[in-house]
Amino acid sequence: MQKKLVQSSLAISAAAALGLSGALVASPAMADKAPQKLNVQSEAHVQKALSGVEGVNAYGTEGGELSIGVAKKTDEIKKLEKKYQNIKVTEGIKELKPYAKNDLVGGAGYLVKAGEGGGVCSTGFSGWDGDGKPVVLTAGHCSKIINEDTNEFDGDTTVDQTEKPSISQANGGEGFQASGNGVVGKWGFANFGGDLLEGADQNEWPKPSESDIDFAVINVDESKYNVKNGITDWSTADSDDLSKSTTEITEVGEHKDGAISKSGRTTGKTEGKVLPRSEYDFDYQNVGGRWVHGFGVTAPIDKPFSQPGDSGGGVYQGNTAVGVISGGGDLDANTSFTWVADLDHSLEESGTDFNLEKPGEETPEAPAAPKAEDQTIESEGKVKGKAEAGAEVEVKWEAAEGEKGTQAKPQAENGSETVTADKDGNFSVEGPKAEGDYNVTATAIVDGQESKTTEFDVTVEKDESETPAPAEREISIDPKQIAASDFVKEDNGVTITVKGFDEGEKVTLEVANGPEGVEGIKLDETANENGAAAFSIYGTSAENPEAYLGKYDVEVTGDNDTEDESALTGSFEVVADEDGSGGGSGGDDDGNNDDGNADGGAGDGNDDDGNGDGGSDLPRTGAELTGLAAGAGLLLVGGTAVVLTMRRKNNN
Repeated sequence: MQKKLVQSSLAISAAAALGLSGALVASPAMADKAPQKLNVQSEAHVQKALSGVEGVNAYGTEGGELSIGVAKKTDEIKKLEKKYQNIKVTEGIKELKPYAKNDLVGGAGYLVKAGEGGGVCSTGFSGWDGDGKPVVLTAGHCSKIINEDTNEFDGDTTVDQTEKPSISQANGGEGFQASGNGVVGKWGFANFGGDLLEGADQNEWPKPSESDIDFAVINVDESKYNVKNGITDWSTADSDDLSKSTTEITEVGEHKDGAISKSGRTTGKTEGKVLPRSEYDFDYQNVGGRWVHGFGVTAPIDKPFSQPGDSGGGVYQGNTAVGVISGGGDLDANTSFTWVADLDHSLEESGTDFNLEKPGEETPEAPAAPKAEDQTIESEGKVKGKAEAGAEVEVKWEAAEGEKGTQAKPQAENGSETVTADKDGNFSVEGPKAEGDYNVTATAIVDGQESKTTEFDVTVEKDESETPAPAEREISIDPKQIAASDFVKEDNGVTITVKGFDEGEKVTLEVANGPEGVEGIKLDETANENGAAAFSIYGTSAENPEAYLGKYDVEVTGDNDTEDESALTGSFEVVADEDGSGGGSGGDDDGNNDDGNADGGAGDGNDDDGNGDGGSDLPRTGAELTGLAAGAGLLLVGGTAVVLTMRRKNNN
């Protein structure tokens, strides 16, 4: 693009010299070297201004201003910026390279010729050798013509064209159709295992050797193909350009236990698990009658990790290349098995110098890490720092573990935001909302290169001016006295409603005192958005209601209670039918009387506005008091056993 821009500028400038010589006339302001205003309405003037200026990768005009994009401000660009007052320069705009269907990435299919016949394999990883020449790594057995009856080598194959992705088996086609882009290249290094394992007596087989690898290098014809870092995920196969969607490969390394991925022309991108040494303690596998150094991978039988034609396909974990497909089969009725030639070992044994970046191409220097101090802010206040001017800065925060003593509230959420540092390098983002301590990181990104991460702490202070006074805690018991015959009716019973807790707080009711066998029973509920919760207690033995006679003292506490907060207390009484009214008007107990008796008042326990005064809109945790006959063999209380069971009950 740059070359085209310069050529156009020269041509238009020549035209301007012939026919538009009066367009730019020197003025006293120019003589004083003051900034000029470029006539951006004239393309000829724009091109003349940019003529011969290198490094302009994008430009446009709007509102009387010329905007140009450059990778980096050179001295020439700075002079241009000073010369014209209406030129805006944006750094970090790189020259783009067009996508091309002859970009060669890992996981693509390629054809091989074997005499009058042929076959198809998959590319593993693309890169460059030590001399900067493009190469592709694949499986060594793809380079051999193998006699299917004897496993002997009958010669070498020759590399042919890449396979057309849109009709590959990985894309649902029949495959084996050439792309038309030309022959990929020629075999360089190639090796498939060691000596042939012959005879029925395995003790007579040759012993495996470190050099028994299934590995080959294709020297790519760079007049026909561009090698490109990455391994395809096959999502763009319909366009016949697999390089449009790839996973970047940043290093070659040793495989690890756990999840693993592969890309190949038969099954596309697949997932599997490395077979750990504890289950398969082998470094060598018999593949096609020869030992091959590597490791095993398993996958479900209906979703195999590899199939024929995937040979040579790239095997990777994250962004690390770890191997190429060597062979496979079924481990059992439910599990497929693949043997992977480990790449780090194969490269070492073959003496191959493989690079994921072309030697001699400089990688942009990583920017300096942002600077940020520990800071204290108000809710939604600004978290601030400094970085390189124009850098993209990613700021992330998460609630601290509480080691500083101001642990963030439960509603605290982790978050992140990316902003651009201004011309002076300053940046700021809106911080967390919930009060407490946060661990924060900041990373600068310039020209696609990330800086080291800066760590610092941020404390969000409580905003006293906007914090409402805590709601007064109250307890309401309805009824205070209930006839035994009514107590054993599930729809009656006793309802205990509390309020004044935090939303989402766990609230616990305990029967502190009561008839024998009931003390110590606990019920749990969660406070609603209004800080209220409700419980219900009733008997289940209608045939023996007298078993529940007596006074019940209850205490209610919350998980967020402080040391100076007392439990809410109250009581109710189950009386004989002739002594009770069978109901009650409720009444609010303020929880502060020592004997647990409510002081009456205008209790509105049936309020349906959801404000916590009543239980009509609250789920109630129910406690069933179950009375059994003496013959049940349980704890006897006056000839009747009393036990307590719990269940959750949603009554609205």
